[in-house]
Amino acid sequence: MSERVKAVLLEGLPAGQYTVEDVAKSLAISKRSLQRQLSEESATFKGILNATRQQLAVHYLRKPGIAQGEIAFLLGFQDVNSFIRAFKDWQGVTPGVFRQESSPDYAAM
Repeated sequence: MSERVKAVLLEGLPAGQYTVEDVAKSLAISKRSLQRQLSEESATFKGILNATRQQLAVHYLRKPGIAQGEIAFLLGFQDVNSFIRAFKDWQGVTPGVFRQESSPDYAAM
Protein backbone atom coordinates (compact mmCIF):
# COMPACT_ATOMS: atom_id res chain seq x y z
CA MET A 1 0.00 0.00 0.00
CA SER A 2 2.88 2.39 0.74
CA GLU A 3 4.11 2.13 -2.83
CA ARG A 4 0.60 2.70 -4.19
CA VAL A 5 0.22 5.81 -2.02
CA LYS A 6 3.58 7.10 -3.20
CA ALA A 7 2.59 6.54 -6.84
CA VAL A 8 -0.67 8.44 -6.35
CA LEU A 9 1.21 11.27 -4.62
CA LEU A 10 3.78 11.50 -7.41
CA GLU A 11 0.94 12.12 -9.83
CA GLY A 12 -1.25 14.18 -7.53
CA LEU A 13 1.19 16.57 -5.85
CA PRO A 14 1.77 18.79 -8.91
CA ALA A 15 -2.02 18.94 -9.40
CA GLY A 16 -2.62 19.93 -5.77
CA GLN A 17 -4.13 16.57 -4.80
CA TYR A 18 -2.14 15.46 -1.81
CA THR A 19 -4.47 15.01 1.14
CA VAL A 20 -5.19 11.63 2.65
CA GLU A 21 -8.76 12.02 1.38
CA ASP A 22 -7.52 12.69 -2.17
CA VAL A 23 -5.30 9.61 -2.11
CA ALA A 24 -7.97 7.35 -0.60
CA LYS A 25 -10.45 8.46 -3.23
CA SER A 26 -7.93 7.81 -6.00
CA LEU A 27 -7.31 4.32 -4.62
CA ALA A 28 -11.07 3.73 -4.27
CA ILE A 29 -10.87 2.94 -0.56
CA SER A 30 -11.98 4.76 2.57
CA LYS A 31 -9.63 7.05 4.44
CA ARG A 32 -9.81 4.73 7.44
CA SER A 33 -8.97 1.64 5.34
CA LEU A 34 -6.00 3.47 3.87
CA GLN A 35 -4.73 4.47 7.31
CA ARG A 36 -5.25 0.95 8.66
CA GLN A 37 -3.36 -0.67 5.77
CA LEU A 38 -0.49 1.79 6.12
CA SER A 39 -0.40 1.12 9.85
CA GLU A 40 -0.06 -2.61 9.13
CA GLU A 41 3.07 -1.71 7.13
CA SER A 42 4.33 0.50 10.00
CA ALA A 43 3.92 3.51 7.74
CA THR A 44 1.97 6.76 8.00
CA PHE A 45 0.45 8.91 5.32
CA LYS A 46 2.35 11.95 6.58
CA GLY A 47 5.64 10.03 6.45
CA ILE A 48 5.03 8.91 2.87
CA LEU A 49 3.94 12.43 1.87
CA ASN A 50 7.10 13.98 3.34
CA ALA A 51 9.38 11.36 1.75
CA THR A 52 7.69 11.87 -1.63
CA ARG A 53 7.96 15.65 -1.33
CA GLN A 54 11.64 15.33 -0.43
CA GLN A 55 12.33 13.08 -3.41
CA LEU A 56 10.52 15.42 -5.79
CA ALA A 57 12.21 18.51 -4.29
CA VAL A 58 15.66 17.04 -4.99
CA HIS A 59 14.56 16.11 -8.51
CA TYR A 60 13.18 19.60 -9.24
CA LEU A 61 16.18 21.40 -7.70
CA ARG A 62 18.50 19.58 -10.07
CA LYS A 63 16.66 21.27 -12.95
CA PRO A 64 17.95 24.86 -13.09
CA GLY A 65 14.91 26.21 -14.96
CA ILE A 66 12.47 25.64 -12.09
CA ALA A 67 12.27 28.43 -9.51
CA GLN A 68 11.97 27.67 -5.79
CA GLY A 69 8.54 29.27 -5.72
CA GLU A 70 7.33 26.96 -8.46
CA ILE A 71 8.81 23.94 -6.68
CA ALA A 72 7.04 24.95 -3.46
CA PHE A 73 3.76 25.18 -5.37
CA LEU A 74 4.28 21.85 -7.14
CA LEU A 75 4.94 20.15 -3.80
CA GLY A 76 1.84 21.59 -2.17
CA PHE A 77 3.46 24.07 0.20
CA GLN A 78 1.51 27.19 1.12
CA ASP A 79 4.52 29.45 0.54
CA VAL A 80 8.21 29.37 -0.36
CA ASN A 81 9.37 29.83 3.24
CA SER A 82 7.51 26.68 4.32
CA PHE A 83 9.24 24.76 1.54
CA ILE A 84 12.64 26.17 2.48
CA ARG A 85 12.19 25.21 6.16
CA ALA A 86 11.02 21.69 5.27
CA PHE A 87 13.86 21.17 2.81
CA LYS A 88 16.43 22.34 5.36
CA ASP A 89 14.99 19.85 7.88
CA TRP A 90 15.26 17.06 5.29
CA GLN A 91 18.65 17.82 3.79
CA GLY A 92 20.42 20.00 6.35
CA VAL A 93 20.87 22.82 3.82
CA THR A 94 18.58 25.30 2.11
CA PRO A 95 17.30 24.57 -1.40
CA GLY A 96 19.54 27.33 -2.77
CA VAL A 97 22.68 25.83 -1.24
CA PHE A 98 21.65 22.33 -2.37
CA ARG A 99 21.09 23.57 -5.92
CA GLN A 100 24.42 25.39 -5.96
CA GLU A 101 26.31 22.37 -4.62
CA SER A 102 24.51 20.06 -7.07
CA SER A 103 25.25 22.14 -10.15
CA PRO A 104 27.88 20.81 -12.58
CA ASP A 105 29.78 24.12 -12.38
CA TYR A 106 30.17 23.77 -8.61
CA ALA A 107 31.34 20.15 -8.88
CA ALA A 108 34.06 21.19 -11.37
CA MET A 109 35.70 23.54 -8.84
